[in-house]
Amino acid sequence: MSITIAAHCVESVTDDGLSQLQADLLDCEQPIRIADAPTGAGKSFAFQKGLITHEHRVLFIVPTKRLAQNLVRSLLDELIGGAGWDEKKAHKKVSLWSADGSQKLRDEGVTHIGVHRVREIFKLDETREGGEMIIAVPESLNYVLLRKFRNQGQTDVGLFHLLNAFDHIVFDEFHTIQARGFGLAAVFAKLAAALWEDGKKVRAKISFLSATPVNIMPVLKALEIDENRVTFIKEKIGTRGRFIHGDVQLSFVNIENMPELMLQHKEDMRAQVAKKRQTVVIYNKLEDLQRQIVELEQAVLAAGIEPEECLLINSLDDSKADAKPMGRFAIGRTQNPYDFKVLITTSSIEMGVTFKADLLLMEPGFEAMNFLQRYGRVARGEHQGQVIVRYDEILADKKPWLRTLWAWTEKNEGKRLEINDLTTVLCQSIAKRFKDGTQNEAKYYARLSNRAIYAAGLYWIVLQKHFSSQGHRQQHLYRYCPKAAKVVAGKLNEVKKMASSEQFKEAVTTWYQRLEQEMLTLRDIEPRIRIIDGEGSAFMVPQHLLQRATNIVDRFPITFGKDDVQEIRIDRRLQDYFLDKNRYVPKTRSFYLPNTMIPVELKDDYQLVDCWCAKLEEQRDNSLAWDKDFGFPDSMQAAMDLVRLTGLVVSDDPELDAESGFF
Repeated sequence: MSITIAAHCVESVTDDGLSQLQADLLDCEQPIRIADAPTGAGKSFAFQKGLITHEHRVLFIVPTKRLAQNLVRSLLDELIGGAGWDEKKAHKKVSLWSADGSQKLRDEGVTHIGVHRVREIFKLDETREGGEMIIAVPESLNYVLLRKFRNQGQTDVGLFHLLNAFDHIVFDEFHTIQARGFGLAAVFAKLAAALWEDGKKVRAKISFLSATPVNIMPVLKALEIDENRVTFIKEKIGTRGRFIHGDVQLSFVNIENMPELMLQHKEDMRAQVAKKRQTVVIYNKLEDLQRQIVELEQAVLAAGIEPEECLLINSLDDSKADAKPMGRFAIGRTQNPYDFKVLITTSSIEMGVTFKADLLLMEPGFEAMNFLQRYGRVARGEHQGQVIVRYDEILADKKPWLRTLWAWTEKNEGKRLEINDLTTVLCQSIAKRFKDGTQNEAKYYARLSNRAIYAAGLYWIVLQKHFSSQGHRQQHLYRYCPKAAKVVAGKLNEVKKMASSEQFKEAVTTWYQRLEQEMLTLRDIEPRIRIIDGEGSAFMVPQHLLQRATNIVDRFPITFGKDDVQEIRIDRRLQDYFLDKNRYVPKTRSFYLPNTMIPVELKDDYQLVDCWCAKLEEQRDNSLAWDKDFGFPDSMQAAMDLVRLTGLVVSDDPELDAESGFF
């Protein structure tokens, strides 16, 4: 069963070959821009051109370390091979803020990473002319903004410096931003718009980019950002101009697993090698990929491809401290994907990563936006491509959008359709259109939760207290403080009243501090355990994945490494311990209440907030904190309100992961 999605283009409108969307991203005067364009349309490339032709300074924030690494590589290639910069200048004009970038600095002898990055805010290289770009994961930027200690002899650099040190601050793949992490983006947007209104324009324009946008406008409006200061930019798609994708044949195949699908298409894979093009294989579940390493090796061998010519891309293998192969497959974030004939991946490659691939064998993803992001990895430019999707009833269970897409494809068997037909059915199958109260006609794939409003309010309060927010900076923060931040501040002050009692002082102070720490952790990062295998290789593995898909936790003791990270030493390779099937193990964690130091064990799922509030309610029966005469019932209620408003639940030991690559 298959259809053809016709080739589509964007019109070039400038001497630089930029499309209208790309030109608008560089030239539009509005302080906030929300851009919607298909994968491959060159949203990020626009800012590369801005760096080269306009000498712009760009802070480009991306959700994953893998994407950051790939963007740095492609930017350096463009600067050296396209713009003709010498290699030394190019490397001096591009900086990577992530764990990979930090390690590179350490290797070069830089000991104070934070101080080095503060200097980079103002200039990467003062000795050479030309634009500059910092590519950062959000945690690294957050670490600089809200660092714990002053830098001796330096200005207390903060958010206002960033707004005036860059021409563009860009949030790429903004559909990945969780409600808890929207505060970082919201503060930039709020101040840029508010200062614009007051005639005190800052240098930076704030841009949000995505091929599968979520509706953030209700949250921006709730933070009192004038919708007239926001412009929506959408790429116009046609049949003439610069090709985004060539014709793509989209097929669905009912088959048991991905190695069998690869065997079925081994001749197609062989043909890709002959054309010097790539095959990309995308799994839904990391554990399925790990279980099938041996079968995957056999599948690529059947296509005449050596496993060493294939790269595994996923969060588990990318976490490995060294680059030793997984079986015979290559691994490692530092590997250049272009050097391999086959890429075997999970969702980690959905966002912004470009390949020279014309054949995509994939599982459909868990949401419609996953499907479209994966689809966009293939047949870039004028190349013709194939997307073959593994489909069965188990995959479609509880996924109405996937059943709708299957039925739509079956109905249109053999037809030639437009890319807008595909995006429309994916949008309509999940939520029709999310109205945002404006004249904007964009289609959305989700809506940012209202909890983002109050999470942003909490971020604003923490920023106000930070030592970098002094003098006129603090005055600006107080002047433009959104109502949501004032609501959060009022409830925090109410909670703090419990500290006047020696009985509750330690518990409530710890809870309050940990609530701030939860806010600083911009996304839900599952606790991880370091696994050291029989060859001495170390992986950082999600704890729940170990419990659900392996027997490692049952068989080996958990200890603590020298850095106090939990670790387990195993005898053989990691994949040797994967079970044939996942087992049901509820994801649980320890969480804290504001009136006791004794944690409560709760399921860490979509009902977490309700369950935590229920536990707090249970304290009415056995805690003086709820007593209306001798306790602090208003403080307890305020704590409950904060958790419901922000969705932040204080866990056992949240740590600010300044270098994680997960959004």
